[in-house]
Amino acid sequence: MIDRSGFSLLEWDSNFFERRIARVAESEFSARSVQRLLGGARDEAIECLYLLVDARDSGKVQAAEEAGFRLVDVRVTREREAPGEEDRNLPANIDLGRAEDIPHLRAIAKKSHTDSRFYQDPEFPTQRCDALYEIWIENACNGSSAGVVVARPKSRAVGYVTCEIQEPGLGGLGLVAVAADEAGRGYGGGMIKGAMGWLADKGCTRIRVVTQARNINATRLYETNGFRTISVENSYHLWLGKESTD
Repeated sequence: MIDRSGFSLLEWDSNFFERRIARVAESEFSARSVQRLLGGARDEAIECLYLLVDARDSGKVQAAEEAGFRLVDVRVTREREAPGEEDRNLPANIDLGRAEDIPHLRAIAKKSHTDSRFYQDPEFPTQRCDALYEIWIENACNGSSAGVVVARPKSRAVGYVTCEIQEPGLGGLGLVAVAADEAGRGYGGGMIKGAMGWLADKGCTRIRVVTQARNINATRLYETNGFRTISVENSYHLWLGKESTD
């Protein structure tokens, strides 16, 4: 919940990183409100603020940068229609994740998401970022409204795509990764097709995915599979007490 100060404490992030972290509501952020927001955050002993703004909003972009927010990611959201019934069969070597896959998936996850904003922020220790994605993939495997599609060419899972129902009719693709020694064999595209089929079978008519602009391989993968850009946002972090004075 957003409080009257225009930001909300993120309990999970705060507990995991052992720092008080909050998210600023974009609707509350402007050049006129920024000092009030920062003052309220300091009063609440917030250490880090996350901020996401439309990359086309030059006023908010300028206000964020002048206040010392650091750009850590350019977030690109893409969307496409869900596949029809004739396109929902799992491709060869693609399967739904199982509990016994979790150790293999955790090992892949801790090495595969270094393009994310957490790794771009030196205040977050690399080992904690690794652990974040290990936990993320394990939680996805155990979730009731989420699914994990894996590449399993033999007996061991060598890649994954997480997927979830975000709202009625809208499915989302989340983490995507393939083990480094299995890259280039077409598993990424196969898992995307499998995940889209899983979501379509759950009643989703549209499918959405968010990627980092710096992740060129993911951009190619999703564009090849029919996804088209619908929004671009700048993601910022601000560590209070460490604002840039440039």
